[in-house]
Amino acid sequence: MMECTHDITRPDPIDSALDAYTSRIAYLNDEATRDGYRLNKRSERDFRQFVRSRPCMRKGDLVLMDNGNLRAIWKDERGGRFSLQFLGGNMAQYVIFRRQRADRAISRVAGRDSLEGIARQIDAFRLHSVPGE
Repeated sequence: MMECTHDITRPDPIDSALDAYTSRIAYLNDEATRDGYRLNKRSERDFRQFVRSRPCMRKGDLVLMDNGNLRAIWKDERGGRFSLQFLGGNMAQYVIFRRQRADRAISRVAGRDSLEGIARQIDAFRLHSVPGE
């Protein structure tokens, strides 16, 4: 796991991480209402839990799926992508595109797992550089 140090003279990294998404979530919620569907509050709760568990994670792109779930996407400079659709109930669907070595094709892995299992996937695929700072 990526370690995160916290300087007590600076804002709490957990609050800063969540604050980075506050206006985006409000915008997505408004758009969903206008389009006749709702943001899945269980999905939002799981998203917030995931961000709290990784306070040093850089901000990813956040979209609202037609089913009301939040989906976050992180990209790295080598073409790697890590995407999570937060399903609610402490579950997420993930898609990982990762180049293990420069001379190899990009691998794609997809599945569904608990948020704790997603943390293991991040470790197993060495994805710290994708969602990390």
